[in-house]
Amino acid sequence: MIVIGAGVVGSSVTMALAERGLKTLAVDIDLSGRLSSSEKNAGGVRATWWQRVNIALCRASIEYYQRMRDEVGFRQKGYLWLYDQETFARAVEHIPLQRELGHPIEALTRAEVNRRVPEIDKLDGIAGATFSPADGLINPNLLKGHYRARALKLGAQFLDRTYVVALDAGASSVRLQCWQSDEPHSDEGLVRMMTQDGPGEAETGHVFELNCDSIVIAGGAWSPSAMKLLGLRNWTQPIRRQVCIVDNRETNLANYGMIVDTSGVYFHNEGAHILAGYSPPDEPPGYHFNYDGEPFFLNEIWPRMFARMSSMERLRHVTGWAGLYEVSPDRSAIVGRADPTKRVYEAHSFSGRGVMQSYGAGQALADLIAHGKYCAFDASALSRDRFDRGEQVWEELHI
Repeated sequence: MIVIGAGVVGSSVTMALAERGLKTLAVDIDLSGRLSSSEKNAGGVRATWWQRVNIALCRASIEYYQRMRDEVGFRQKGYLWLYDQETFARAVEHIPLQRELGHPIEALTRAEVNRRVPEIDKLDGIAGATFSPADGLINPNLLKGHYRARALKLGAQFLDRTYVVALDAGASSVRLQCWQSDEPHSDEGLVRMMTQDGPGEAETGHVFELNCDSIVIAGGAWSPSAMKLLGLRNWTQPIRRQVCIVDNRETNLANYGMIVDTSGVYFHNEGAHILAGYSPPDEPPGYHFNYDGEPFFLNEIWPRMFARMSSMERLRHVTGWAGLYEVSPDRSAIVGRADPTKRVYEAHSFSGRGVMQSYGAGQALADLIAHGKYCAFDASALSRDRFDRGEQVWEELHI
Protein backbone atom coordinates (compact mmCIF):
# COMPACT_ATOMS: atom_id res chain seq x y z
CA MET A 1 0.00 0.00 0.00
CA ILE A 2 1.08 3.55 -0.74
CA VAL A 3 -0.65 6.53 0.85
CA ILE A 4 -0.23 9.80 -1.04
CA GLY A 5 -0.24 12.51 1.63
CA ALA A 6 0.82 12.23 5.26
CA GLY A 7 -1.09 14.96 7.03
CA VAL A 8 -3.33 14.02 9.92
CA VAL A 9 -5.70 11.98 7.71
CA GLY A 10 -2.98 10.30 5.64
CA SER A 11 -1.05 9.44 8.80
CA SER A 12 -4.19 7.98 10.39
CA VAL A 13 -4.84 5.87 7.30
CA THR A 14 -1.21 4.69 7.34
CA MET A 15 -1.51 3.69 10.99
CA ALA A 16 -4.79 1.87 10.42
CA LEU A 17 -3.40 -0.07 7.44
CA ALA A 18 -0.30 -1.05 9.44
CA GLU A 19 -2.55 -2.20 12.30
CA ARG A 20 -4.12 -4.64 9.84
CA GLY A 21 -0.77 -6.07 8.85
CA LEU A 22 -0.52 -4.35 5.46
CA LYS A 23 2.91 -3.19 4.33
CA THR A 24 2.41 0.57 3.94
CA LEU A 25 4.44 3.52 2.69
CA ALA A 26 3.26 7.13 2.97
CA VAL A 27 4.79 9.73 0.65
CA ASP A 28 4.57 13.48 1.18
CA ILE A 29 6.14 16.56 -0.30
CA ASP A 30 6.76 17.98 3.19
CA LEU A 31 6.34 15.80 6.27
CA SER A 32 6.83 18.84 8.50
CA GLY A 33 3.54 20.15 7.14
CA ARG A 34 4.38 23.84 6.87
CA LEU A 35 1.45 24.42 4.49
CA SER A 36 -0.62 21.51 5.72
CA SER A 37 -4.18 22.05 6.87
CA SER A 38 -3.29 19.78 9.79
CA GLU A 39 -0.77 22.35 11.03
CA LYS A 40 -2.97 25.39 10.33
CA ASN A 41 -5.86 23.94 12.33
CA ALA A 42 -7.84 25.72 15.07
CA GLY A 43 -7.83 22.53 17.17
CA GLY A 44 -11.56 22.00 17.62
CA VAL A 45 -12.96 18.46 17.85
CA ARG A 46 -16.71 17.91 17.88
CA ALA A 47 -19.38 15.42 17.00
CA THR A 48 -22.00 18.16 17.00
CA TRP A 49 -23.03 17.71 13.37
CA TRP A 50 -26.34 17.16 11.63
CA GLN A 51 -25.48 14.25 9.32
CA ARG A 52 -25.39 10.70 10.72
CA VAL A 53 -22.11 9.67 9.11
CA ASN A 54 -20.32 12.83 10.30
CA ILE A 55 -21.56 12.38 13.85
CA ALA A 56 -20.58 8.69 13.87
CA LEU A 57 -17.04 9.18 12.52
CA CYS A 58 -16.42 12.06 14.92
CA ARG A 59 -17.78 10.06 17.85
CA ALA A 60 -15.42 7.19 16.99
CA SER A 61 -12.51 9.63 16.84
CA ILE A 62 -13.41 11.34 20.11
CA GLU A 63 -13.59 8.00 21.92
CA TYR A 64 -10.05 7.26 20.69
CA TYR A 65 -8.78 10.71 21.68
CA GLN A 66 -10.22 10.20 25.16
CA ARG A 67 -8.11 7.07 25.57
CA MET A 68 -5.00 8.89 24.30
CA ARG A 69 -5.81 12.30 25.80
CA ASP A 70 -2.40 13.03 27.32
CA GLU A 71 -0.52 11.87 24.25
CA VAL A 72 -2.57 13.97 21.81
CA GLY A 73 -3.34 16.96 24.03
CA PHE A 74 -7.11 16.40 24.12
CA ARG A 75 -8.95 18.79 26.44
CA GLN A 76 -12.57 17.72 26.74
CA LYS A 77 -14.15 21.03 27.72
CA GLY A 78 -17.08 20.99 25.34
CA TYR A 79 -18.53 23.13 22.57
CA LEU A 80 -20.96 25.95 23.30
CA TRP A 81 -22.80 26.83 20.08
CA LEU A 82 -24.99 29.94 19.98
CA TYR A 83 -27.88 30.09 17.49
CA ASP A 84 -30.24 32.69 16.10
CA GLN A 85 -33.97 32.04 15.89
CA GLU A 86 -33.91 30.09 12.62
CA THR A 87 -30.89 27.90 13.28
CA PHE A 88 -31.79 27.11 16.88
CA ALA A 89 -35.02 25.44 15.80
CA ARG A 90 -33.12 23.26 13.34
CA ALA A 91 -30.41 22.49 15.91
CA VAL A 92 -33.00 21.23 18.39
CA GLU A 93 -34.49 19.00 15.68
CA HIS A 94 -31.13 17.20 15.36
CA ILE A 95 -30.56 16.58 19.07
CA PRO A 96 -32.43 13.20 19.05
CA LEU A 97 -30.13 11.89 16.27
CA GLN A 98 -27.02 13.10 18.08
CA ARG A 99 -28.13 11.42 21.29
CA GLU A 100 -29.08 8.24 19.43
CA LEU A 101 -25.48 8.02 18.24
CA GLY A 102 -24.17 8.42 21.80
CA HIS A 103 -23.32 12.11 21.66
CA PRO A 104 -24.31 13.90 24.89
CA ILE A 105 -25.82 17.32 24.19
CA GLU A 106 -28.16 19.74 25.90
CA ALA A 107 -30.20 22.73 24.76
CA LEU A 108 -29.80 26.03 26.64
CA THR A 109 -31.94 29.14 26.84
CA ARG A 110 -30.45 32.62 26.48
CA ALA A 111 -30.45 33.06 30.25
CA GLU A 112 -28.72 29.72 30.71
CA VAL A 113 -26.01 30.79 28.25
CA ASN A 114 -25.20 33.79 30.42
CA ARG A 115 -25.20 31.70 33.60
CA ARG A 116 -22.91 29.12 31.96
CA VAL A 117 -20.53 31.76 30.56
CA PRO A 118 -20.99 35.08 32.41
CA GLU A 119 -18.56 36.76 29.99
CA ILE A 120 -21.31 36.46 27.35
CA ASP A 121 -23.29 39.45 28.59
CA LYS A 122 -24.76 40.75 25.33
CA LEU A 123 -27.55 38.36 24.36
CA ASP A 124 -29.06 40.15 21.37
CA GLY A 125 -29.75 37.74 18.53
CA ILE A 126 -29.35 34.59 20.64
CA ALA A 127 -32.42 32.35 20.53
CA GLY A 128 -30.72 29.49 22.36
CA ALA A 129 -27.62 27.32 22.39
CA THR A 130 -26.40 23.76 22.54
CA PHE A 131 -23.64 22.50 24.80
CA SER A 132 -21.87 19.23 24.05
CA PRO A 133 -19.52 18.28 26.92
CA ALA A 134 -17.79 15.41 25.08
CA ASP A 135 -16.44 17.78 22.42
CA GLY A 136 -13.25 19.68 23.00
CA LEU A 137 -9.86 20.88 21.82
CA ILE A 138 -6.85 18.91 20.61
CA ASN A 139 -3.25 19.52 19.54
CA PRO A 140 -3.31 18.55 15.83
CA ASN A 141 0.48 18.29 15.64
CA LEU A 142 0.60 15.86 18.58
CA LEU A 143 -2.23 13.84 17.04
CA LYS A 144 -0.44 13.55 13.69
CA GLY A 145 2.76 12.60 15.49
CA HIS A 146 0.90 9.94 17.45
CA TYR A 147 -0.46 8.35 14.27
CA ARG A 148 2.98 8.36 12.67
CA ALA A 149 4.76 6.97 15.71
CA ARG A 150 2.33 4.07 15.99
CA ALA A 151 2.51 3.43 12.24
CA LEU A 152 6.32 3.36 12.33
CA LYS A 153 6.27 0.99 15.30
CA LEU A 154 4.08 -1.36 13.27
CA GLY A 155 6.46 -1.31 10.30
CA ALA A 156 5.08 1.46 8.09
CA GLN A 157 7.42 3.92 6.40
CA PHE A 158 7.23 7.63 5.55
CA LEU A 159 9.02 9.20 2.59
CA ASP A 160 9.68 12.95 2.73
CA ARG A 161 10.18 15.57 -0.03
CA THR A 162 8.46 13.27 -2.53
CA TYR A 163 6.15 14.47 -5.30
CA VAL A 164 4.13 12.02 -7.43
CA VAL A 165 4.48 13.05 -11.08
CA ALA A 166 2.78 10.11 -12.83
CA LEU A 167 0.39 7.30 -11.93
CA ASP A 168 -0.53 4.13 -13.79
CA ALA A 169 -3.31 2.28 -12.00
CA GLY A 170 -4.77 -1.03 -13.08
CA ALA A 171 -7.09 -3.68 -11.70
CA SER A 172 -4.36 -5.39 -9.68
CA SER A 173 -1.43 -2.99 -9.26
CA VAL A 174 -0.33 0.64 -9.36
CA ARG A 175 2.92 2.17 -10.63
CA LEU A 176 4.05 5.58 -9.40
CA GLN A 177 6.68 7.84 -10.91
CA CYS A 178 8.03 10.05 -8.13
CA TRP A 179 10.38 12.99 -7.86
CA GLN A 180 12.29 13.56 -4.63
CA SER A 181 14.07 16.77 -3.78
CA ASP A 182 17.75 16.51 -2.88
CA GLU A 183 17.44 19.34 -0.35
CA PRO A 184 14.83 20.61 2.10
CA HIS A 185 12.34 22.93 0.44
CA SER A 186 12.15 26.65 1.02
CA ASP A 187 8.72 28.05 1.85
CA GLU A 188 8.61 29.64 -1.61
CA GLY A 189 9.49 26.32 -3.25
CA LEU A 190 6.76 24.54 -1.31
CA VAL A 191 4.16 27.07 -2.35
CA ARG A 192 5.20 26.73 -5.99
CA MET A 193 5.13 22.92 -5.95
CA MET A 194 1.89 22.64 -4.03
CA THR A 195 0.00 25.16 -6.10
CA GLN A 196 1.27 24.26 -9.57
CA ASP A 197 1.72 21.06 -11.55
CA GLY A 198 5.23 19.98 -10.61
CA PRO A 199 8.51 20.80 -8.93
CA GLY A 200 9.59 23.45 -11.40
CA GLU A 201 12.89 24.05 -13.11
CA ALA A 202 14.65 25.57 -10.11
CA GLU A 203 14.42 22.46 -7.90
CA THR A 204 17.08 19.73 -7.94
CA GLY A 205 16.22 16.11 -7.23
CA HIS A 206 15.91 12.65 -8.69
CA VAL A 207 13.15 10.54 -10.22
CA PHE A 208 12.35 6.99 -9.14
CA GLU A 209 9.55 4.44 -9.45
CA LEU A 210 7.37 2.76 -6.85
CA ASN A 211 5.05 -0.21 -7.33
CA CYS A 212 2.26 -1.39 -5.05
CA ASP A 213 -1.03 -3.26 -4.93
CA SER A 214 -3.15 -0.19 -4.08
CA ILE A 215 -2.92 3.53 -3.36
CA VAL A 216 -4.83 5.91 -1.13
CA ILE A 217 -5.18 9.55 -2.14
CA ALA A 218 -5.09 11.46 1.16
CA GLY A 219 -3.41 14.70 0.16
CA GLY A 220 -5.93 17.09 1.68
CA ALA A 221 -6.34 20.24 -0.39
CA TRP A 222 -3.66 18.93 -2.79
CA SER A 223 -5.45 15.67 -3.59
CA PRO A 224 -6.61 17.06 -6.98
CA SER A 225 -3.04 16.75 -8.32
CA ALA A 226 -3.13 12.96 -7.85
CA MET A 227 -6.71 12.73 -9.13
CA LYS A 228 -5.71 14.61 -12.27
CA LEU A 229 -3.00 12.02 -12.98
CA LEU A 230 -5.66 9.29 -12.84
CA GLY A 231 -8.33 11.15 -14.78
CA LEU A 232 -10.62 11.27 -11.73
CA ARG A 233 -13.08 14.09 -11.41
CA ASN A 234 -12.21 16.64 -8.75
CA TRP A 235 -15.26 17.76 -6.80
CA THR A 236 -13.67 20.08 -4.27
CA GLN A 237 -12.06 23.50 -3.93
CA PRO A 238 -9.39 24.88 -1.59
CA ILE A 239 -10.76 27.74 0.51
CA ARG A 240 -8.59 29.98 2.69
CA ARG A 241 -9.44 30.14 6.38
CA GLN A 242 -7.77 32.69 8.69
CA VAL A 243 -7.20 32.38 12.44
CA CYS A 244 -6.10 35.15 14.82
CA ILE A 245 -4.29 34.91 18.12
CA VAL A 246 -5.59 37.78 20.23
CA ASP A 247 -4.97 39.11 23.71
CA ASN A 248 -7.35 40.35 26.38
CA ARG A 249 -5.80 40.34 29.82
CA GLU A 250 -9.12 41.19 31.42
CA THR A 251 -10.74 37.91 30.36
CA ASN A 252 -9.60 34.32 30.92
CA LEU A 253 -11.52 31.69 28.94
CA ALA A 254 -9.45 28.76 30.21
CA ASN A 255 -12.48 27.16 31.88
CA TYR A 256 -14.35 26.85 28.58
CA GLY A 257 -13.89 24.89 25.38
CA MET A 258 -14.83 26.18 21.92
CA ILE A 259 -17.50 28.88 21.72
CA VAL A 260 -19.25 29.53 18.39
CA ASP A 261 -21.22 32.76 18.10
CA THR A 262 -24.35 33.40 16.03
CA SER A 263 -22.18 35.66 13.84
CA GLY A 264 -19.95 32.74 12.85
CA VAL A 265 -16.89 33.81 14.83
CA TYR A 266 -15.46 30.98 16.93
CA PHE A 267 -12.94 31.22 19.74
CA HIS A 268 -11.28 29.39 22.61
CA ASN A 269 -8.52 29.89 25.12
CA GLU A 270 -5.05 29.32 23.69
CA GLY A 271 -2.37 29.41 26.37
CA ALA A 272 -2.04 32.98 27.59
CA HIS A 273 -4.13 34.24 24.66
CA ILE A 274 -7.36 33.58 22.77
CA LEU A 275 -7.62 31.89 19.37
CA ALA A 276 -10.38 33.34 17.19
CA GLY A 277 -11.41 32.52 13.64
CA TYR A 278 -14.01 33.57 11.11
CA SER A 279 -14.86 32.32 7.61
CA PRO A 280 -16.06 35.12 5.31
CA PRO A 281 -18.76 33.73 3.02
CA ASP A 282 -17.31 35.57 0.01
CA GLU A 283 -13.80 34.07 0.34
CA PRO A 284 -12.74 33.08 -3.22
CA PRO A 285 -11.40 29.55 -3.83
CA GLY A 286 -7.73 29.02 -4.51
CA TYR A 287 -4.39 28.16 -2.94
CA HIS A 288 -4.06 31.38 -0.98
CA PHE A 289 -1.82 31.39 2.10
CA ASN A 290 -1.48 35.09 2.83
CA TYR A 291 -2.64 36.12 6.28
CA ASP A 292 -4.34 39.52 6.25
CA GLY A 293 -3.12 40.29 9.76
CA GLU A 294 -4.48 43.09 11.90
CA PRO A 295 -6.94 44.39 9.25
CA PHE A 296 -8.65 40.97 9.26
CA PHE A 297 -8.81 41.10 13.04
CA LEU A 298 -10.21 44.65 13.07
CA ASN A 299 -12.76 44.04 10.31
CA GLU A 300 -13.93 40.50 11.04
CA ILE A 301 -12.97 39.30 14.53
CA TRP A 302 -13.06 42.20 16.98
CA PRO A 303 -16.49 43.66 16.04
CA ARG A 304 -18.17 40.26 16.40
CA MET A 305 -16.52 39.41 19.70
CA PHE A 306 -17.18 42.82 21.23
CA ALA A 307 -20.80 42.66 20.07
CA ARG A 308 -21.16 39.56 22.25
CA MET A 309 -18.89 40.32 25.25
CA SER A 310 -18.26 43.71 26.85
CA SER A 311 -14.94 42.46 28.20
CA MET A 312 -13.58 42.26 24.65
CA GLU A 313 -13.54 46.04 24.21
CA ARG A 314 -9.76 46.22 24.53
CA LEU A 315 -9.03 43.05 22.60
CA ARG A 316 -5.82 43.36 20.60
CA HIS A 317 -4.21 41.45 17.77
CA VAL A 318 -1.06 39.39 18.47
CA THR A 319 -0.48 37.16 15.42
CA GLY A 320 -2.27 34.62 13.23
CA TRP A 321 -2.13 32.45 10.14
CA ALA A 322 -3.99 31.25 7.09
CA GLY A 323 -4.63 27.65 6.04
CA LEU A 324 -6.90 25.77 3.68
CA TYR A 325 -10.20 23.96 3.92
CA GLU A 326 -10.80 21.41 1.14
CA VAL A 327 -14.51 22.00 0.61
CA SER A 328 -16.71 19.49 -1.22
CA PRO A 329 -20.08 20.33 -2.82
CA ASP A 330 -21.99 19.10 0.26
CA ARG A 331 -19.30 20.05 2.79
CA SER A 332 -18.66 16.41 3.75
CA ALA A 333 -15.59 14.27 3.11
CA ILE A 334 -14.98 11.96 0.17
CA VAL A 335 -13.96 8.52 1.44
CA GLY A 336 -13.95 5.11 -0.23
CA ARG A 337 -12.97 3.50 -3.50
CA ALA A 338 -12.16 6.17 -6.05
CA ASP A 339 -12.51 3.89 -9.08
CA PRO A 340 -14.38 0.56 -8.96
CA THR A 341 -12.16 -0.88 -11.71
CA LYS A 342 -8.82 0.09 -10.17
CA ARG A 343 -6.94 -0.27 -6.89
CA VAL A 344 -7.38 3.38 -5.99
CA TYR A 345 -8.91 4.60 -2.72
CA GLU A 346 -9.33 8.08 -1.28
CA ALA A 347 -9.84 10.02 1.95
CA HIS A 348 -9.89 13.77 1.46
CA SER A 349 -12.14 16.84 1.13
CA PHE A 350 -13.06 16.83 4.81
CA SER A 351 -14.20 20.47 4.55
CA GLY A 352 -12.56 21.44 7.85
CA ARG A 353 -13.34 18.12 9.54
CA GLY A 354 -10.05 16.31 8.97
CA VAL A 355 -8.70 16.36 12.52
CA MET A 356 -12.15 15.65 13.93
CA GLN A 357 -12.76 12.56 11.80
CA SER A 358 -9.21 11.40 11.19
CA TYR A 359 -9.24 8.33 13.42
CA GLY A 360 -12.71 7.08 12.44
CA ALA A 361 -12.15 7.71 8.73
CA GLY A 362 -8.74 5.99 8.79
CA GLN A 363 -10.14 2.92 10.50
CA ALA A 364 -13.12 2.75 8.16
CA LEU A 365 -11.05 3.00 4.99
CA ALA A 366 -8.46 0.49 6.24
CA ASP A 367 -11.25 -2.05 6.84
CA LEU A 368 -12.60 -1.45 3.33
CA ILE A 369 -9.13 -2.04 1.86
CA ALA A 370 -8.18 -5.01 4.05
CA HIS A 371 -11.56 -6.78 4.14
CA GLY A 372 -13.41 -5.46 1.11
CA LYS A 373 -16.15 -3.94 3.26
CA TYR A 374 -16.76 -1.49 6.07
CA CYS A 375 -16.75 -3.09 9.49
CA ALA A 376 -16.94 -1.16 12.77
CA PHE A 377 -17.24 2.25 11.09
CA ASP A 378 -19.41 2.71 7.99
CA ALA A 379 -18.34 5.52 5.69
CA SER A 380 -20.29 4.32 2.64
CA ALA A 381 -22.37 7.53 2.57
CA LEU A 382 -19.17 9.45 1.77
CA SER A 383 -18.28 7.67 -1.50
CA ARG A 384 -17.66 9.95 -4.46
CA ASP A 385 -20.46 8.45 -6.53
CA ARG A 386 -23.01 10.12 -4.23
CA PHE A 387 -22.63 13.27 -6.32
CA ASP A 388 -23.58 11.41 -9.50
CA ARG A 389 -26.49 9.72 -7.70
CA GLY A 390 -27.75 13.02 -6.31
CA GLU A 391 -27.45 11.72 -2.74
CA GLN A 392 -25.43 14.47 -1.15
CA VAL A 393 -24.56 14.45 2.56
CA TRP A 394 -25.21 18.15 3.05
CA GLU A 395 -23.64 19.40 6.27
CA GLU A 396 -25.24 22.68 7.26
CA LEU A 397 -23.64 23.15 10.66
CA HIS A 398 -20.39 24.43 9.23
CA ILE A 399 -17.88 27.15 10.07
